[in-house]
Amino acid sequence: MKKKVLIVEDSVLMQRVIGDIIQSSGECDICGYARNVDVAWAKFNKLKPDVITLDYELPGENGLVFLQRVMSINPTPVLMLSAHTHQGAEITIKSLTLGAVDFFPKPSGPISIDLYDFKEELITKLRYVARANLKPIITEPRAPSGVKIVDFVIGIAASTGGVKALNFLLSSLRKEFGFKIVVVQHMPKFFTASLAMHLDEKSGLDVKEACNNDMILAGQVLIAPGGSHIKVHPSGRSVILTDEPPRHGLKPCADYLFESMAEVFKNKALGIVLTGMGHDGTNGLLKIKQMGGMTIVQEPSEATIASMPQSAIDAGAADFVLPLHLIAKKLMEIAG
Repeated sequence: MKKKVLIVEDSVLMQRVIGDIIQSSGECDICGYARNVDVAWAKFNKLKPDVITLDYELPGENGLVFLQRVMSINPTPVLMLSAHTHQGAEITIKSLTLGAVDFFPKPSGPISIDLYDFKEELITKLRYVARANLKPIITEPRAPSGVKIVDFVIGIAASTGGVKALNFLLSSLRKEFGFKIVVVQHMPKFFTASLAMHLDEKSGLDVKEACNNDMILAGQVLIAPGGSHIKVHPSGRSVILTDEPPRHGLKPCADYLFESMAEVFKNKALGIVLTGMGHDGTNGLLKIKQMGGMTIVQEPSEATIASMPQSAIDAGAADFVLPLHLIAKKLMEIAG
């Protein structure tokens, strides 16, 4: 059965471009168009779409107002159409935190006729978004205090749904435990810097977009920048950014990080794979296991998109399969 798509977009021209691309897949029907929040809300309630494409820049109230209403009343998969700018990146990160499943950058700004050139990528992303799991994350009281500085290094891989998952996980960890964390979140340039700023504000840890030769420090989280791979330096004291080819079509790719962690830290490496599409992280987790390290995978039934964690499980790469709140608890147990 075809998915019903509601397109919320200010530009009538872009409504047509987006609609043409989606209809061409043969997998979806456009059930309606809206240019502002009031019309979008009315059509959402009347047409009950399976998935929504949403632009932030709407006349009057912006797209985040509509997104918040949808997620609070009747959570529905939303794909944000984002401007590929610093301001657009900040808004996109906020939308993902509020519950949007994923985003797709408009290649040339608000009016991007060349979106046709990215037809297959947009259709693939919409396909995954349409079947996203929107169950709320289970929460538990924060772990009690008590300090023991950890002597392992944590690598985290995340893709679709990762912003919300990372926000929850990092906010659940206590800075005084001295966690050393390196994150690969699949995102292009601009967006990873905004992600780091957001996570730094929301968690009690120090979060920054990584630069070449940044030290791996206790209580700090390094986010791989979009467009670069991140690895652990052979000394184990810092990270290095590399311009090697994409792997699995991804740059950054978590397998590069995990494999370097396994080689350098051996049994002191801890790899975590969270929500996302594809199979990035599976090979790296296997390498960490082979070298005596520990691996944790998010429970697929809880993940926004189950592909990445399920791939790791199917390959036998997971020591523990846990929902997010128990991943945080497990890290605290290991540390304390």
